[in-house]
Amino acid sequence: MKIAVFIDNSNIFHRISDIRKTDKNWVSFYNPLNLARKLSGERELAYVGFYCVQPPMYLLNGNEEEKRRYIFTKRYYSAIEKLDLVEIKYGDLKGTKGNLQEKNLDTQLATDLVAMAALNKYDVAIIVSNDGDYISAVKNVKIFKKGIELFFFRGSISMGLKNICDISRRARRSHFQELIFDKNINLDDYK
Repeated sequence: MKIAVFIDNSNIFHRISDIRKTDKNWVSFYNPLNLARKLSGERELAYVGFYCVQPPMYLLNGNEEEKRRYIFTKRYYSAIEKLDLVEIKYGDLKGTKGNLQEKNLDTQLATDLVAMAALNKYDVAIIVSNDGDYISAVKNVKIFKKGIELFFFRGSISMGLKNICDISRRARRSHFQELIFDKNINLDDYK
């Protein structure tokens, strides 16, 4: 049984950031391949999609903390690009400083979810997100008789999405392992 994991990192990063306000033990800069392997278990992992946006360029013109955050994020994404089976897909940031919106992120994930089902690239898809924007895509995937699992965070889950998935599992700290990629950077500076 082939498994494809679709990680909405923007959604996940914001959820983990919220959780870290009360529990600092959660890992923000996690290894998406490790997460996908934990979610797929003994099944064959065929694809890991990591959907995110590049950090805004204005950070390079900011204070030292903003510059470090920009460089760190770029290095994190660069390390992810080198992981086996992981395909990183970038959305766009539109708007002005303080009013940025992510564009073409959910659309890419939803399109890949349906297209890969139609092309028989997987038997079961695992969506890592709390976002209800994927309900239509999931309905279309089911037309191709594919299984759908949801990995979500407690709190702001879309009940509509949870209800149409075959299986849903709640995220736990143990699912997220830190991605070690730059020994010269102190991760605590970016959490």
